Amino acid sequence: MTFRLLRSRDGSTAWLRILARGLAVCLAQSSKSGSRVKLLGLVLCISYQADVLAEDETAQAIAGSNIFLKYCAGCHGFDGFAVYEQAPSFSMGERLHKSDEELLGSVLAGKHAMPYWKDKLSDDMFRSAIAYLRVMLDRSSSGLPPREEPIPEMHYKFNPVGEDEDYWQNRD
Repeated sequence: MTFRLLRSRDGSTAWLRILARGLAVCLAQSSKSGSRVKLLGLVLCISYQADVLAEDETAQAIAGSNIFLKYCAGCHGFDGFAVYEQAPSFSMGERLHKSDEELLGSVLAGKHAMPYWKDKLSDDMFRSAIAYLRVMLDRSSSGLPPREEPIPEMHYKFNPVGEDEDYWQNRD
């Protein structure tokens, strides 16, 4: 519960660091020693919480990379650039303006040509994959390759809804 309360709508924790910097400026300008001590404690607490959340997000994204590459990349692309015209290219930020919960809802219910995933993998597995989408976007936006992880030996590739047969595909 604490983690969700401290995240912005898009799931990021960057605002915590901005808040800590703002409080640090107030601390530097404060003339009363009691106020300075309270502000210093608050700055340290917020900075620590931001570091803990960043570590949690990194671990979740690493787990999510395996899920995304195995189950999602067959349609959404190993580097986050969609294989199918109807699928969003996450490395270009498509759909990532939505919250994690909105994205999870789309995955579970399916959307347009994408089949539903409800009861196929756990919600936590999908949340990890969504965290990885945001890492790919950050990498791509920074001019880095969106993916560092190797392509798995086997991955699942869906045909769009309405077409015949889904299948496991060997890596080429």
